[in-house]
Amino acid sequence: MRIQLFHNRWFNITLALLVSALDGYANGRSQRWGDWLATGLFGLYAVYCAQNFLHCREVHCAITAPGFFGAAALMALRLTGAAHYSYGLPWLVFVVAACVGFCIEYIYESRTGTIVLRR
Repeated sequence: MRIQLFHNRWFNITLALLVSALDGYANGRSQRWGDWLATGLFGLYAVYCAQNFLHCREVHCAITAPGFFGAAALMALRLTGAAHYSYGLPWLVFVVAACVGFCIEYIYESRTGTIVLRR
């Protein structure tokens, strides 16, 4: 199922910046709700990208889905106390996965004329 809003670059950037700011605000006050919010965002995008890749086979989703799952897992480990690192590490994984995914898609599209992996 394709949700058009999730394919709007400016919506995605705005949402990620908003959640990041809220997470930073909460962490600055030693509160955990921001990490929960970020985990939800990472998980939502991970699941959406995975199902989108299975359905549409967009190139970036092959990279972003596992990267976003990784970010969600890192944040969950932080929330449970199983790992001790800054809230910035999961955000870094999230941003790097998005950037790498879209850069690879751009290269693929410039060579093939499509953003969809061929079967």
